Amino acid sequence: MAMKIRDKITGVYKKIINMRIAWKFTCAYFIILALPIIGTGIFINHTTTKSFIHQSELLARQSLLQKREIINQKIESIEKTSISIAQNPQILNFLEEPFENNRQSYENYFYFFAPVYESYIIQNRYIYWTMLYINNKTFPNSWNSIYHIDVKEDDEEYMAFLEDDNALHKWNTIHYTEKEVYSRTTVKERVFSLSRKLISFVDKKLVGVLVIEITEKELFQNLTNNNDTNEYYLVFDDKGNMVSDSTYKNLPDKYKTSFLTALKDGNEINGVTEFDNEKFIVWSIPLERIGYSLAGIIPLKNYTGNMPNYTLIIIFVIIAALIVFGVLIYFVSDKLTERLKILLKGLKSVRNNNINIKLPVESYDEFGELAVNFNHMTDRIHELIERVYKAQIVEKESELKALEAQINPHFLYNTLSTISWMARKVNAENIEELAFMLSKFYRLVLSKGNSVITVRDEIELLKAYIEIEKTRFDNLFNVKYDLDNEALDYRMIKIILQPIAENAINHGIAPKGYPGTLIVRLRHDDEYLYFSIIDDGVGINRNVLQSIYKSEIAKKRESGYAIQNVMERINAVYEDKGHISIFSRPGIGCSVTITIPKTIDFLNL
Repeated sequence: MAMKIRDKITGVYKKIINMRIAWKFTCAYFIILALPIIGTGIFINHTTTKSFIHQSELLARQSLLQKREIINQKIESIEKTSISIAQNPQILNFLEEPFENNRQSYENYFYFFAPVYESYIIQNRYIYWTMLYINNKTFPNSWNSIYHIDVKEDDEEYMAFLEDDNALHKWNTIHYTEKEVYSRTTVKERVFSLSRKLISFVDKKLVGVLVIEITEKELFQNLTNNNDTNEYYLVFDDKGNMVSDSTYKNLPDKYKTSFLTALKDGNEINGVTEFDNEKFIVWSIPLERIGYSLAGIIPLKNYTGNMPNYTLIIIFVIIAALIVFGVLIYFVSDKLTERLKILLKGLKSVRNNNINIKLPVESYDEFGELAVNFNHMTDRIHELIERVYKAQIVEKESELKALEAQINPHFLYNTLSTISWMARKVNAENIEELAFMLSKFYRLVLSKGNSVITVRDEIELLKAYIEIEKTRFDNLFNVKYDLDNEALDYRMIKIILQPIAENAINHGIAPKGYPGTLIVRLRHDDEYLYFSIIDDGVGINRNVLQSIYKSEIAKKRESGYAIQNVMERINAVYEDKGHISIFSRPGIGCSVTITIPKTIDFLNL
């Protein structure tokens, strides 16, 4: 699996590499432009969505505030009615006066008290029921909703209200109440009730308590959703318990658990909240007068459903912009690379041996400089072709001369063999041996035209040369060979030891005028061969050594040129893998060590 993925990636990479330069420019600039455009689109979409949500939250909160205002108007209406009743002297005086169980008292009730009292009740259409709890025990108890106040002695909440001198009114918690209708049947309703103390204007004593009830349905009538907007408005207490089930029952069961859990945990749920993978706008505001809170749960889609889908619009605009920019970039890139195509066409013509082509130079920008340099290149190629042609003619002539030059060593080698045969015939042993050594030397030098020989042949060539020199100098020096036989079968370039030995004999031992010694040593390790030629001659001057290392020795017969020549050959063939080190003391002698690699891979021939 990994191999397949890697092969696919490699294939795509090769396609991109081999793509036309115009397409590469197009892709590069397209990506450069696409990133900020897409980023801007994402930012705009995020900002727009956030703005829509914020506006939706404001609308939802405004709707909730309007509903609270309606509820507060009803509450305020109940409170105003209670204030009007509590401040009416006629009502207070009637409730304070003793009620005699006679015709006059009942007429006063029905003709003077009841019309005034009931006029307040009738004017307020939100009132469900009223009750009076009075201290005047002369009144019959539980008559026309008038009760003795001591019937509330067991109600701790009610008694605490009576004992609080600073409290004139109090909204009681929601509760059930029973009302008897004309058919002598009892109706049970959930109501909120307002209790207001009736205080005497004369002695400031408590006359009684007025209780006005308003049904839950009436108070929260505007919270009931009568359309298909799926808006839910709930009333709950400070512990997260639902107070009004007339609105709570409309909330789908799948949202009830998560919503109630959030309320009971005391979480801040104002704003956009997610229930069951659906986003809702949730706001809660207090109903201060009755001590509860009002919450609105409105699906976010209620506000965003009718709005245009700006995400799709932004995506469409981005795609359209990218297409337009992509086409423009391609045409611009294609136009810019048009002159590059001309240059490519010229290069192909040169590749097909047509070097007479000239490119037009329309400007002196980068493409213009390429055209100028291309024209210079073709002119230079013309010039080089002429040089190569002439050089080939000279090379042919040189090859003929080299063939002629090879005839002379072969002729000399054959002549020396004839001299050796004639010396043997007349019993001239010295001449025979010298002629044999010289012929052997030239045979090894020729080496059948090979530039690379074995170490063994190089040593044999050196020995032949030294024997000739010993005869020439009348055995002026002795030779000692210290050779590691395991290194004799490696290969090397030829004639690098003979010039060093020649330098040691002619410029080291011979000038001192008395017998000397020449040592030839061969060692090796895992990588290199080490040749050393040591003499006890007059040595090399320090200035000459510096000239050798600086390649400043002139081509003439003086000490050091042979060493310099060998150094140049070793550097040309083995590069930095081969080198020569020289140690010399004037009057003591000289030691030359040649280091070359064993492997022939370094032969730069």
